[in-house]
Amino acid sequence: MTDQPDIVVVTRDRPGTATVALNRPARRNAWTVPLQRAYFRALEDLVADPDVRAIVVTGAGGTFCPGADTEALQTYSDTGTTNPEMATIEQPEWFPLLVPKPIVAAISGMCAGVGLAQALLCDLRIAAPDTRLTTAFAKRALPPMHGMGPLLARAAGDAAAADLLLTARTFDGTEALRLGVVNATDPDPLARALDLAEQLAATCAPSSLATIKHRLVAPWLDRVRDDVESVDATLDAVLSSPDFREGLASLLERRPPRFPPLTRDWFPATREE
Repeated sequence: MTDQPDIVVVTRDRPGTATVALNRPARRNAWTVPLQRAYFRALEDLVADPDVRAIVVTGAGGTFCPGADTEALQTYSDTGTTNPEMATIEQPEWFPLLVPKPIVAAISGMCAGVGLAQALLCDLRIAAPDTRLTTAFAKRALPPMHGMGPLLARAAGDAAAADLLLTARTFDGTEALRLGVVNATDPDPLARALDLAEQLAATCAPSSLATIKHRLVAPWLDRVRDDVESVDATLDAVLSSPDFREGLASLLERRPPRFPPLTRDWFPATREE
């Protein structure tokens, strides 16, 4: 599939900075394989641009990303497998952690599921106070995908990660700041993020920024990689399950899910050998 040319828009309005906007406003920037490919390519291009020292990531139309596109989820439910196009993406799913330039996320509107994971893969996060955030996975009968477990633990600690993953509750930008999920709140998160990125570009040595980012990420990189790979290995079984079909149906029908009880055959997997 050929990527839509403007599915991601890159602008350079401030000295030393670039802004990457997820640009699927008709779908509220819902995540798809082509969007991931275009976003990661944009980051790769900016890594190679010597004039760019700091990167801002945001969503067009006042929404960051509400999670995976429901049309894609329906296809996964129908086929019982993930999109084979994922194999065409050259970068790993945790690629933003490997970018040697600071990435600042400007978050507004909805930030859920894979959208929240993408925000957590950034180095700094600024959210509007009324931003709505959720991990979402438990309500869709999905495992914590995209490295969400270690990414949340890295940002907010194990207790907050357990709360937000197990309840899949929606919380606002103000609570996200209290928990440590974001670094700051502002009614205009994009303007605040641009100011911060411009300040980093103007006053901080790129070599130092790259070294600092590497050292901050290094203790977590293996955890994120292992988590992504182990979860991905289970996805075909999950996507073909009745629980996932019910989780998706409840989302599309805007009703609470009706999941059956846990079956006994699950329990031996929890015992130590």
